[in-house]
Amino acid sequence: MCSDRDVCSVIDGALVGAGVIVDHHQTVPVEFGEAVLVVVDRATRVSASAALRGATVPVVVVGDDLDDDGLITLMLEAPVSHLVGDPDDGDLGITSEKLVSGDLFGLEKYVAAGARIGERVIATDAEKRSAMGEVCAWAEAIGARRPVLHRLANVVDELLMNALHDAPRESKPTLALDPGAPLEKRAVLRWASDTRTIAVSVGDAFGALRQRDVIDHVRRARDERGRPELGEPGAGLGLYLVLANVASLIVNVDPGHRTEVVCLFDLAKRERPAVETGVRSLHVFAAS
Repeated sequence: MCSDRDVCSVIDGALVGAGVIVDHHQTVPVEFGEAVLVVVDRATRVSASAALRGATVPVVVVGDDLDDDGLITLMLEAPVSHLVGDPDDGDLGITSEKLVSGDLFGLEKYVAAGARIGERVIATDAEKRSAMGEVCAWAEAIGARRPVLHRLANVVDELLMNALHDAPRESKPTLALDPGAPLEKRAVLRWASDTRTIAVSVGDAFGALRQRDVIDHVRRARDERGRPELGEPGAGLGLYLVLANVASLIVNVDPGHRTEVVCLFDLAKRERPAVETGVRSLHVFAAS
């Protein structure tokens, strides 16, 4: 559902490339039938927000931004789980493929085929510091600019802090099942790049992060304009800083089992987005 023909052609190409049959509608349908996803532009999202609340399949919004309260509200309520700021970025095709296949995890999907993947399993703060140094040295060697290196270091630090400390604390029922299981307290850091993008991911074995948590922190990051509340528990500050420093944020969750947060950075020189949070595209995938 899109009023701009040029944008429609880009969307059609991305969806067909993902193996999706495209059916154009002027309005949000009452019944979604065999649909696997609904794609709307900003104008449709604004005019049909009430109808979109009843969506029974994932909703992807293109050409919108997180400064709009209406979009934040829809994402808090969960029918809208994906924002693609620019359909030309490639996020739409990748998102569609993931939703169709159900294969949600892996940063490999966000870099060119054949990209070399680095990986470290991290259980201690000392291992975290060592891994951060390794990733930053690698990024500098492939030509990342100083601002990108600074943002990359901040994001990796915050994601690892969350996986090693916040996620276990917020998943006490999981820990109670086997309090001696050391693997559950480890984080998996992965990284890769192609000529356009640096991708990093951090995974944990808890699956505790919910879409509402993510979007609530988006809202706080926007509303507080760089002045987060430091006294609150959990991953709030860490996620706040992540949102301010990445081009795209992808959260993959298998509830109760696994979380993977993927962050994308522009390797090629590009203007920072105008959105206060910094992030252009945002996706929350939950395994069924």
